[in-house]
Amino acid sequence: MKKALTSGTKVPLLSLALNVYNEEENIGKTYKECKEVLKKAKIPYEIILVEGGSTDNSWKILQRLARNNSDCKVFQAEMEPGKKLNKGMKVAKGKYFGYMCSDGQDDPNIIPKAIKLLEANKVDFVKGRRIDRAYWQRKVISRIYNFCCRMIFGLNLKDVNMHPKVFRREFVKGINLISSSESVDLEIVLRAQKKGYKIIELPIEERDREGGKSSVNINVAINMIRDMLSYKWGRKGKLLNY
Repeated sequence: MKKALTSGTKVPLLSLALNVYNEEENIGKTYKECKEVLKKAKIPYEIILVEGGSTDNSWKILQRLARNNSDCKVFQAEMEPGKKLNKGMKVAKGKYFGYMCSDGQDDPNIIPKAIKLLEANKVDFVKGRRIDRAYWQRKVISRIYNFCCRMIFGLNLKDVNMHPKVFRREFVKGINLISSSESVDLEIVLRAQKKGYKIIELPIEERDREGGKSSVNINVAINMIRDMLSYKWGRKGKLLNY
């Protein structure tokens, strides 16, 4: 599989990768918002959209976006978020690499702040932190998960999974992510912690989906917990030399 349709040749300051899965109702608006935010901040950029596993018209929409926009690269990879992120990292050209979801819930407005902090060498890694969550069930699960991450790994973070995440591309250049699931976010911050990176979280409001359906469910939560334990005491931890 792994088709690609690319355009544009300039070397960007930022490569922003978006994971796409059944987001035909959201991807166009998310791409447009990211583009407007980065242009307003005068940040040279490329937007990398990686789709896989969709059963709607997401891939067709991405192909159209790439044909009509020179700042847009689109690819297909396997369905799992970690594999899409791996693909985005491999094709990125920017000095900085950032990633977020394409469902409209992540706020790209913190990206210019992140770039400013990185350019000033004040931090090595910038990410979002939800001020609040819309649904109490997810709030409870999120607090338990993040508490466990802090206790088990000593992470000084309140919201491991929130995006956008932005850092120097050299951090992930040449690596292959171990996790293919949603726990790839934990792997990324553990890799950063191991390198001694200074990570800061910028507060942002969680936004509601305007369309489509979330792919997060109880099975995803269980797998994330299983992976968390594996990073500390199991196979994944050994692969990371954690």
